[in-house]
Amino acid sequence: MDQSFVKKIVSSVLLKAGHKAYREVYLEVLLISDEEMEYYTRCYGPEPGPTNVLSFPLLSVEENINFPKNVPLPLGSILLGFPYITQEIKEYNFLPEAHIARLLVHGTLHLLEYDHVEQKERHVMETLEANICTHLGYDWRPL
Repeated sequence: MDQSFVKKIVSSVLLKAGHKAYREVYLEVLLISDEEMEYYTRCYGPEPGPTNVLSFPLLSVEENINFPKNVPLPLGSILLGFPYITQEIKEYNFLPEAHIARLLVHGTLHLLEYDHVEQKERHVMETLEANICTHLGYDWRPL
């Protein structure tokens, strides 16, 4: 996973989610251990324990809209639990690149304040996620 791979994924998410393609954005992607991920899920996540991806938006949608256009938009942080992801790849026989792409799509959508707590929200987010992954040439299936 390099910067051009992440940029390709994030650009596709922004485009498909209705954001301006020309807008410069900034985000960080961190590969972390299960122990680190467990800390974040215990403090901020939906349930304690390691997981594959967590996102921390920096700004609200309204703040994103009103952010100066001549400055790169800081979206926030995406944490990828690398050991957990490696186990998922083995367990579900995922292609590594496709699975990491899917998690980056998922994490970026969360930075744009998409969610999947309610059934209606889940349908919207999963449909968009599937469309983006297909557009990028990756198979998508819910976890």
